Formats: sequence, C-alpha cells, structure tokens
Amino acid sequence: MVGGTGAQGGGVVDALLAARKFKVRVSSRNPSSDAAKALTARGVEVVKADLLEPSSLKALYDGAHGAFLVTNFGDPAQGEREEEIGASAVNAARSAGVKHLIWSTLPDVEKISGGRLKVEHFTMKAHVDAVVRSAGFERYTFVEAPFYFQNFLKTLVPQPLPDGRRGWAVPMDPTARVIHAGDITEARSNRGCRVRRRSRAGKR
Repeated sequence: MVGGTGAQGGGVVDALLAARKFKVRVSSRNPSSDAAKALTARGVEVVKADLLEPSSLKALYDGAHGAFLVTNFGDPAQGEREEEIGASAVNAARSAGVKHLIWSTLPDVEKISGGRLKVEHFTMKAHVDAVVRSAGFERYTFVEAPFYFQNFLKTLVPQPLPDGRRGWAVPMDPTARVIHAGDITEARSNRGCRVRRRSRAGKR
C-alpha cells in the first residue's frame, strides 16, 4: 500500500494488522526513517518505492492481491502533478496483477459546482476515478476520508486576525452542516470514511 506512514494510510495498516488476514506491505521513499522502522517493528514489510518513479512501484505491487493508494497534494513534489501521479500508480497496480484496488478519492468540486468552484486537490483526485474504472481491476473501491479536526492543530492553526486575536476565516454558512469532517482516530478505524462506489468485474 501507498501512504502507510501517513495519517490516513496508517489507519489502513492498523485495520489490516488487526484483521490478521493479509500480509501488509508498505512503500516508503526512505525505509530507514523512524516511521518506516516503526512499521517494520510491527511486522509490516517496508519496501523502497516512490510515486514519483512509477517503475519503483513494481516491488510494492508484485504478488499483491489488493492495494490501497492515496496521493498527497500537500507534497510539493506531487502538487500539480497529482492527477498524473495517481493515474500512473493505478496503471502500475493493474500491470502488476493487483485484483482489488482501493483508491482514496474526493468529490469533483468543479463538476458539482458547474465550473464555479475550483478546488484542485479535490478535482485532480476525482479525475483519477475514471482511470480506476477503466483499468480492468477485478474489483475496486473508492473511499472518501473526511477533513480531520486535527488539521486545526497543524496545517490550519489559528491565524492572526485584524482585532489582534487569533482564529480562522471559514467562508461558509455557520448554520449549515456542509463540511465532511471527523476525528482522525475515527477515520483511522474507518468509522469516519465513506465508501462511495464499489465494483466487481467492471459492474457498479
């Protein structure tokens, strides 16, 4: 699986290890990192592979029944290339004979809004959905992880406001429940994720 050293992928690792039905293999650009070593100590096989180098994914996917794939728009090396990188990783999994691909995606905001809104890190993931559907996997699953409340403690920490206080400017109706959000610990146990579509033998 890709992303096993991160928050979302880490939840998948936890679930697989708890189920004790599959051997778990995770990719890492740096298998000697502390995060990778921690996984190895738990019995996870860590292999050197990088989404930026599709050929390196063969070692990750070789002989695997299923694969979990998540890309990271926040990684400067991926960013604007997220759609290209995701498609390449999907095709690499199919070429390696993976039977079941789980793709972590997000809604196509541009399509939903009729072009009014552009949210690249959503739309680029959504565009990879078509690649997954047409790749010919025996089975595929699309999941949508929520926005984590813990983001407010890290990437979205309170910012200085004009009145001297600190806080956030959130452009939404405070009376409307419109954000798909949850506690990261719930997402890691899969309670906070939505399974959007499943397919077997090409049927939705």
